[in-house]
Amino acid sequence: MNEKDRYVDDLVREHYALRQLRPGRLAALEESLASAQRTPRQGRGRLTRRAAVWLAACVTLSAAAGAVLALAGVYGLGGFEHAAERDPTADIIAVQFYAEWCKPSQVVAKHVRALQEDTVDKRVLFVRLDLTDDTRREQAQLLMSSLGCGNIWATQRGRTGELLLIDAHTMRPITKLNEDYDAQQMFVALTQALAQAAVP
Repeated sequence: MNEKDRYVDDLVREHYALRQLRPGRLAALEESLASAQRTPRQGRGRLTRRAAVWLAACVTLSAAAGAVLALAGVYGLGGFEHAAERDPTADIIAVQFYAEWCKPSQVVAKHVRALQEDTVDKRVLFVRLDLTDDTRREQAQLLMSSLGCGNIWATQRGRTGELLLIDAHTMRPITKLNEDYDAQQMFVALTQALAQAAVP
């Protein structure tokens, strides 16, 4: 790592070390960015345009996050607190096997969007596997292996237009849904799958 890159790395580390919402911290970081762009610092040279843009993006994101948190406090939005308190372990992994060229996939995708909105308070991990081409298919296989579902990938054999509900504790399929199920029927099937997965 050269001196210029090390300096950029130091500034980014400083940003993350100081990103807590404390008075003056964001202003100080903005000033350090501005001074780094204006003049060389301790003989390390000026920031490259790309590095400056990256650091400026960090500052902007920090400010935006602060604004969101402030609004949440003003309006009493407790979503952040509830999300932190919620158990992050999923009971069901809902895997959608999708491809752009597959018409049943389009139907299932529409129902899955409605299903996600209806189950925001449930412990369900929705995963969409795009099998449109070889590159995306390879990424989908890597994702399934990372989730511990490599055996399910092998038995699926590239079929698309299906939503597979998997018990996240045992990694065993519970039920398979396709375009013949509407959003309400999918919701009922998911509710039953959640009850089944909760049984020890």
